[in-house]
Amino acid sequence: MPYTQVNNLDFADIKTAIKEYMRAETEFTDYDFEGSVISQLVDVLAYNTYYTAFNANMVVNELFLDSSTLRDNVVALAKQIGYAPKSITSPKAVIDLQLLFTGVAPSTVVLEKGTGFITNYDNALYEFVLKDDYRKEVVNNAVTFTDLPIYEGSLVVTQTVVDTSLKNQRFIISNSGADTSTLSIKVFESNNSTVSTTYEKAENILEVGSTDKVYFLSEVEDEQYEVFFGDGVLGEKLSNQNIVEICYVVTSGAITNGAKTFTFNGTIVDGDGNTITSPFSVSNLSTTSVASGGAEIESVAKIKFNAPKFFGSQNRAVTSNDYSAIVRKIYPAISDIIVFGGEDQEPPAYGKVFLSIKPTEAASLSAFTKNQLVNELKKYTVASIRPEFVDPSILFVEITSDIYFDGTKTKLLPTDIASKVASGILEYLKTSGTEKFNGKFRYSKFISVIDSVDRSVNSNDTTITLRKDFIAQINSSTYYEICFKNALLKDCDDPVVSSTGMTVFEHPQDTAFLEDRNGKLVLYRLDSITGDKILLNDSVGDVDYEKGEVKIYDFTILKGSFSDNRIELRVKPANKDIEVKREMYLEVDVSNSKFVAYKE
Repeated sequence: MPYTQVNNLDFADIKTAIKEYMRAETEFTDYDFEGSVISQLVDVLAYNTYYTAFNANMVVNELFLDSSTLRDNVVALAKQIGYAPKSITSPKAVIDLQLLFTGVAPSTVVLEKGTGFITNYDNALYEFVLKDDYRKEVVNNAVTFTDLPIYEGSLVVTQTVVDTSLKNQRFIISNSGADTSTLSIKVFESNNSTVSTTYEKAENILEVGSTDKVYFLSEVEDEQYEVFFGDGVLGEKLSNQNIVEICYVVTSGAITNGAKTFTFNGTIVDGDGNTITSPFSVSNLSTTSVASGGAEIESVAKIKFNAPKFFGSQNRAVTSNDYSAIVRKIYPAISDIIVFGGEDQEPPAYGKVFLSIKPTEAASLSAFTKNQLVNELKKYTVASIRPEFVDPSILFVEITSDIYFDGTKTKLLPTDIASKVASGILEYLKTSGTEKFNGKFRYSKFISVIDSVDRSVNSNDTTITLRKDFIAQINSSTYYEICFKNALLKDCDDPVVSSTGMTVFEHPQDTAFLEDRNGKLVLYRLDSITGDKILLNDSVGDVDYEKGEVKIYDFTILKGSFSDNRIELRVKPANKDIEVKREMYLEVDVSNSKFVAYKE
């Protein structure tokens, strides 16, 4: 009888199939397979078949982008559809620097690449560097540099001699912390040359000729990168004894996103490259754009998600998915993105496409980053379509939960149970898809998470509050409209709208607050002795409970609630399930939520 059973993958099933095959043969009629030496041989055959099947399955899985698990294989498969995974990305800040000379001043000052700036962020010191040289003339013993881009990390410069006698000479960037977006490559004719030619990265071979000075970049094994040069057909070919200088920033990634205070920590040179020894001081160092854009190396999961979408865009931005895929490739530090056409705006704005981006470590993009992205997108947009960035409107959900647990089923303290609930919600948020554009907060899901964090939890009493933050326009009579896009609760007894404290023009000595009363927004202060609410203005705005809108008219604020003049506005929603649309981004603020556990 031929052995035709090939769908068994478990060891026991394979062994049974082999025995049945052998029993069918006349040579082994009435043979005792369980108690004989041949049983060991059958085990060996079954194990060999089992491991072969397992290895074959794993090998076949690694041949496809969706099922592969090893990074090197995922990267190689992404290359086949023209997608280059993003490296780790350095946070970038923009500063203005003014130096004042107290003695004899040079005529020219050069800040060389690698010049350092120090920041103290989260109680740790980090270095930011320039990746290019910047030259300015000295005027009246002072020199001012504006819009200097600085990058977190350290600058690495390597030089390699081209040896055409080597058949497989490779130019490898072996540091996995290299930010390839900061990569610059220069080629010198020989070791004695002082004049170099800058090579640009080729993104599209259709635009590359035989004399174009370009290079190609590819991720290779173990998160390393390889630089390729032209062969005389696609790009100019390197000559023997050329010197290739590769310069890049090695960074820690997203850890310093948000850094905004810097100190100059470098040397300066004159126009001839000589170190300036004349005494000078830093008279001004201001930050025009805080550090942002830092991101970790693109993960396997993100490569699988982004690669097919980028391939579908075919290097042109036509549909909303095209814009989303291209922007994610240009700027990887994105938590979520939404794209919609101008025809969907109110009023319509034809000829425009609107993009709203929620960065990973910030509430919105800086103006500097927006301008950069607009310029980059011009390479991909078609006809007269103009991209325009809209800041995301973040809607925070704050949870207040009383948790009741059985003290006989656990040794945990009430504070431990409360911490466990907060951790459980954070874990749930990582996979639930709640925090995003077009996100949905499902009340029943979060209630279930709270109940399931520990077997001792019996029940919970949970309410939610919605919050939006707005920045006060200081010393300016301004109209504010805060939209929650969810219906608000109508409560005849207690206020539905409340705010944090602020200082207003009409009452500069008091800390004032906002709340609603019968559809009107009123201003009040608290009595310093009794704590009673004292009305200051009975109508500073209106509340539309159905639309979820709060409007404040001709309101002059002198000082906000926080150092950035931010004011927090909280409301009670009519429904426990919350949904957002368009540029509104849903975020569950666990840090401002309140969890209290009670032992029963």
